[in-house]
Amino acid sequence: MLWLGVLWWEVLRREMLWWEVLWREVLWWEVLWREVLWWEVLRREMLWWEVLWWEVLRREMLWWEVLWWEVLWWEVLWREVLWWEVLWREVLWREVLCVFLAILVLIIACVILAVMDSENAYVQAPLELLRSGLDAFETSTIDDLREIDLDSLTPHNQSQTPVMRCKCRLAAVRGGNYIKQQFDLVLPWLNITTRQDLPTHHPNLPVQFLYNSSIDKACHLVPTPFSIEWRNRHWQEVTIDQSNNKLILYSAVYDPNHGGGAPCLRLLGVSRTKDPRKAWCQIWYSPQQPPYVTRVAEIVHLDYQGKNSNRQMPYLLTCPLPPDPANTLPIPAAVSIVASPCTSATTLLKVVGAKEREPTAYTNGKIPEDPHSLRKGWVPAVCGPALYYYHQDFSWRLVEWLELLRAMGFGHVFLYSSDVHPNIDKVLQYYQQHRYIEVTDYAYPPPYINEPSIRRLWTLTERQKMFAQENIYFSDCLLRHMHQHRFITHFDPDEVPILPHHHNFTHFLDDILTRTKEWRAGYKLQWNFFHDDFPTRQETPPLPHYLWALRHTRRLVKDLVTSPGKYKSIYDMDITRGVFSHAVLRCTTGPCSQSYMKVIPPTTAYLGHYSKTCGSQCKDPTKEELWLHRFKEQVSKRVEGVLKELALL
Repeated sequence: MLWLGVLWWEVLRREMLWWEVLWREVLWWEVLWREVLWWEVLRREMLWWEVLWWEVLRREMLWWEVLWWEVLWWEVLWREVLWWEVLWREVLWREVLCVFLAILVLIIACVILAVMDSENAYVQAPLELLRSGLDAFETSTIDDLREIDLDSLTPHNQSQTPVMRCKCRLAAVRGGNYIKQQFDLVLPWLNITTRQDLPTHHPNLPVQFLYNSSIDKACHLVPTPFSIEWRNRHWQEVTIDQSNNKLILYSAVYDPNHGGGAPCLRLLGVSRTKDPRKAWCQIWYSPQQPPYVTRVAEIVHLDYQGKNSNRQMPYLLTCPLPPDPANTLPIPAAVSIVASPCTSATTLLKVVGAKEREPTAYTNGKIPEDPHSLRKGWVPAVCGPALYYYHQDFSWRLVEWLELLRAMGFGHVFLYSSDVHPNIDKVLQYYQQHRYIEVTDYAYPPPYINEPSIRRLWTLTERQKMFAQENIYFSDCLLRHMHQHRFITHFDPDEVPILPHHHNFTHFLDDILTRTKEWRAGYKLQWNFFHDDFPTRQETPPLPHYLWALRHTRRLVKDLVTSPGKYKSIYDMDITRGVFSHAVLRCTTGPCSQSYMKVIPPTTAYLGHYSKTCGSQCKDPTKEELWLHRFKEQVSKRVEGVLKELALL
């Protein structure tokens, strides 16, 4: 048993020893395996870093290679572009050189041709052609810018002015067929053609000139109705310099300069520019002939007010005419103002007037041998205002005023009309049909509005602007009609001359002209108020209510004391060229001062002003003035007849 026990322990010991050996063997292999595993891991780690390093290195080298190729590509491209740039500059330089040489050759050729041409022909040829008759012109071109030196072209002999002619190419007028067709169109309610009716609405549009240009080919420089820059119906605009300064023109008049100097054209216009540049005049005798071109001789500011660019300032322009010693040239048909001599114009004004005065200027109806020295026998005329009685029916007083002027010996009354009451329009049409008055359609220039209600507010508020615009139609009236009358007055419809020592105005005019040794630009009549609220005369039978001036016969005594500024003038149109509402501003000899005018003593003659209320002045001494009653029977009968015929009573 013991032996078995010992044996069991021995076996057990050996078994345990075997397990220990086995465990140690296993442990060794475990250690060995781990060692091997660590080296494997280490090897792989090192291999990974090596691989990674080689990959990074490979990619780095690839990037540098790519970068090198990119740089090389841009270098090649830049050199290619540079080569094209050099080639382009080389070609451009040669092209510029060729163009320069071509222009130089052209200039030399033009100079040679001009020299040869100037030796073969002179400007007298086209002048003689014009004198021989406008219809004789057949050639399509006339040499450009031929100059002649003039002994006297400006009205004041200020300087020698060259006259030029533009090169003219005959061509069909744009819309010419339509112009002729529409101008020949008959207006059935008037039984006249459009060509006959247009001048009554557009007094400064050369209708016949445009009609003639549409019949046949015309000079390509002739403006058409579509190329004119219209402004506010009657006005035409031209840009006169590179600063965009503009002139807005209204009318053009032929001035024969009876008072001395060469004939010229007078143009009226407005501008906001204080010193407008002297532009050029294109003077048209026929649409088939090239225009004569002269430089504007002078631009005169026509206003007693100072210059102010906040309002449209009135100006009088003078255009010299081609010399005509034999007085054989006709009056120009039209005139354009342009910034450069031979450029296309945006203006075309009809030239009105005549070389000699009409027989209506003389009491005997005959033109005397020396009319400029005539002291007696002149028929006076009246220039009235631009009527804007739109909200007021002034028709009764207007008829009485016209009949009083007719009874005093005034040959014509010239009025301007914008928008008036329908009854006033009836009166104007009646006296136009009887050829006693002439009415010129008028509109104020831009930016002023011509709607009658707003315009009325404008005239009451913007007084300085309105006064400046009055000078346009006052001066235009005198210039437009100076070929009809030498002595023209400016009266409003509420003003009537009172002549206590003369039978009529013709008698008065004869008297002051024979008493005056030197001719004056004008003769001033002082105002005297016949206030509306003075009581009418009681000792005579009452007159009808529509005879306003004949009923208001009482005036203030103290008004006969000379009052500066309260007067109206009679103008001698052999001397006067520009006016404002009360006195002269411009004469044929230059600026006019008050010394150019003669003041008529109020005891000899004065101007009755039938306006305003006297208020506290009614307590001052008054006097009865009955001089107008010498025309009472004649005037009252005619006024009643006219008012009944027009159904205004």
